[in-house]
Amino acid sequence: MIIGASGMGARILCSGVRHSAIEVVKKIIAAALCSGIAWYVLEQTELASFTKAIVYGVTGVVSPEIINGIIKLGAKFAKNPAKFFEDNKSK
Repeated sequence: MIIGASGMGARILCSGVRHSAIEVVKKIIAAALCSGIAWYVLEQTELASFTKAIVYGVTGVVSPEIINGIIKLGAKFAKNPAKFFEDNKSK
């Protein structure tokens, strides 16, 4: 989780955009939570520790996009669950 939070911290520092202290804290906590979820998913996989660390860091860096995508997916599903599954069948 620290790796994901550090990745978000680096993204904020390098972005050049000014953020309030509350925004920074919220983004870093969200990144840590996303990284923690990635850790839970990858915990028992047969990957090198370095590879897992990269995944955790990248997950933290792109956590706002991941969360927004999940929210959009959930909204699409909530609107019409049957159509959601019809549209996403593999062809």
